Amino acid sequence: MFRSGFRTTALAAVAAVGVAASPAVAQARQAEAASAAAGLGHFVYDEPNTVGHRIWFGVYAVAAADGSARGQFLYRHEQADGTLAAQGRADVTCLKVTGNVAVFTAIVPEGQGAAKNHGFYVKIIDGGRGPDQIVDAQATNGTERPPTGCLDPETDLPPGSPSRPRYPILAGGYAVHAAEQSRAGVEVPSPERRDRP
Repeated sequence: MFRSGFRTTALAAVAAVGVAASPAVAQARQAEAASAAAGLGHFVYDEPNTVGHRIWFGVYAVAAADGSARGQFLYRHEQADGTLAAQGRADVTCLKVTGNVAVFTAIVPEGQGAAKNHGFYVKIIDGGRGPDQIVDAQATNGTERPPTGCLDPETDLPPGSPSRPRYPILAGGYAVHAAEQSRAGVEVPSPERRDRP
């Protein structure tokens, strides 16, 4: 069920553009969200059957104090020769933020393109002034809707799933914000949040 990257050509088609990708956007939403992850990043796979494949993941996700999450996830996958393999969007169903690390799940809506029961399980490590890193796993074209809860692709995949590597973000980046409650009940930024130059 879980795949190690994009290995299917039957994925939905929606351009990965228009993501609210700046740290300022995430910070502007702090009043309504307990945690947020936003950004657009590019990395290159180096796994069997996907060596040199270029991936762009864009996300804007917020989690409220009650644990509910919402947002959009955009993806674009080009093969090593530049041929478009897949692009589309998915709805964020879960977001958990701890310090500078965000783990989220995004499910491709039913009826979008040829993808059926496709889920993305993503971990973003906000490197602050250093490079960000990303880890991903996917559930693809099963007979049932994939899990919608947060799964860390490094630690929470089913037994027998291939281990997932961390990839450095080569262009773009992500901002991860974990909010804490002040004594007065007002959200304040986590001290672990590091701003970019």
